[in-house]
Amino acid sequence: MNAKKKAILILPLIVIVSIIGYSYYTMSTSDAEPPTLEFPIAEPENIEKLSAYHTPDWGEPGIYHNGIDLITSDNVTIISPTAGTVIAKTEHINTYGGNMLFTISIEYNWAWQIDLVLEPDFYDDTNNSLQTSMIEVEVGQSVETGDEIGTLLYNGPSYHSHLHYMLRVQGTDVCAYNYSSSAAQTIFDNIAEDSDTRVLYPYEEPNFATNPNILRNPMIIIPAIVGAIYGIILVIILKKR
Repeated sequence: MNAKKKAILILPLIVIVSIIGYSYYTMSTSDAEPPTLEFPIAEPENIEKLSAYHTPDWGEPGIYHNGIDLITSDNVTIISPTAGTVIAKTEHINTYGGNMLFTISIEYNWAWQIDLVLEPDFYDDTNNSLQTSMIEVEVGQSVETGDEIGTLLYNGPSYHSHLHYMLRVQGTDVCAYNYSSSAAQTIFDNIAEDSDTRVLYPYEEPNFATNPNILRNPMIIIPAIVGAIYGIILVIILKKR
């Protein structure tokens, strides 16, 4: 094979490798700073009390509470605590209580995700369908801090209607309070003091990677697969020459 033909075969491989390298560089230098969260409920006066983050033996021995529960005394408006993108909106049965959970997940950046789990504590299809209709955002939608996510319905004083408020970094839960603005922390503190509850129990912040998971990026996966196939074909062609 002459040099010109070899160059024609090798050039696409160089392009593919360049795409992979540029994509990795872009992800490695992308913003992964934690968010500064605002309070997730527009009517904090309708919050009766809190169930603390990292409460031990939550539901069963050895399990720690992975969010902050904001227990309500009326219908409340759930608002986005930060800017981001709605990446999931799911419904599933609580394995502990048997009630329906309505989860809205907001991605702040590749490392940080907020989960707003609405728990009206309904056990019937009619009211659960009503709660579904009160959620106003859709997957893929961009939201800004303070945008309305929906209304968490109240099921009365005999039940346990609440927002389960979660923050995750690289999939591991951390306490949203520790990443909240001073104004939001003041609201949490006032509720805890007025209700004789607490916001969190002590916990150790997890160590997490500062580099993104490049295998989640299709800009890397697809060129890598194509490059591998092309490389195999190139080797076969060169061996036949």
